[in-house]
Amino acid sequence: MADKLNWGILATGGIARQFAGGLKVSKTGTLTAVGSRTLESAQKFTETYGGTPYGSYDEVLNDPNVDAIYIALPHHMHYEWTIKCAEAGKAILCEKPFTLNALEAQRALNEVRKHKVFFMEAFMYRCHPQTLKLKELLAEKAIGDVKVVNAEFGFHAGKEWTNFRTEGALGGGGLMDVGTYCVSMTRLIAGAEPIKADYCAFIGDRGYDEFGSGAMKFPGEFTSSFNTGIHIGLKNEVWIYGTNGSIHISDPWKVHSSVITLNKRGEEPQVFKYESTNDELYAIEADTVAEFIDAKECPYMTLEDTIENMKALDMLRASAGLHFAMEMKA
Repeated sequence: MADKLNWGILATGGIARQFAGGLKVSKTGTLTAVGSRTLESAQKFTETYGGTPYGSYDEVLNDPNVDAIYIALPHHMHYEWTIKCAEAGKAILCEKPFTLNALEAQRALNEVRKHKVFFMEAFMYRCHPQTLKLKELLAEKAIGDVKVVNAEFGFHAGKEWTNFRTEGALGGGGLMDVGTYCVSMTRLIAGAEPIKADYCAFIGDRGYDEFGSGAMKFPGEFTSSFNTGIHIGLKNEVWIYGTNGSIHISDPWKVHSSVITLNKRGEEPQVFKYESTNDELYAIEADTVAEFIDAKECPYMTLEDTIENMKALDMLRASAGLHFAMEMKA
């Protein structure tokens, strides 16, 4: 465990700002350096959040004061910069989805292991006490054997919205953005990997899935469904159904004001409440990296978990005929 970590951030977009806000209230993390394609952008960022601004990403990696790197770059850049961070000996927290496909994930994590650095894919919800409570309820079979999971995560960006999420070649679309959460959560609940996966998506003329619905089948008697999209507002909740009741999570991803409702057959509902500011949500993630940095990975989101999540996403994309020009081919 590290009592203090000096962080560098690659990129200055929205998710970088959210993580930097988390570092301001983190128990262990300090923002030390920020890299952007232009020095002006990095300077503007550090005026608000602190740290030394750099006009390139390499300069952050070369800063001897930086212990850990948060990769907040677009999806298609994660592979390259994960390897560069590993070669620089920096601990790595990389935004989801880790890469564009499982082949890239495996090759990048081979380098992570080779250089013996910490790595975690940045599914911040996995680190939150709410998710740890859910895992506890599932472990004690609070609703018996889980049979069905329904998950949703979507938001309504306007059709005029333009960034890498609206570029099919770069891995844009709902599935590879917020849909990754639904897949990750379902796999966590199942404790297994899907043996069948189908994704029915509306793919627009720019080659990305604007919204869609998926289904997965797991070993034994376990099925799941999910809805996702970047041009559709959804309830953004999770329902888990078992042989002896159900569990509902009202805000599984951001946990700003969330409730886990445990419904056991024949009993009064039990309610577990969780509240987090956005800064606290990302502070928990940063502090989790510090907690497990010596182990080189976090038990809440392991390297193998990352690879398996990418394999599930590959299966879903294949069923929908969703391909990315920038993804690595075998």
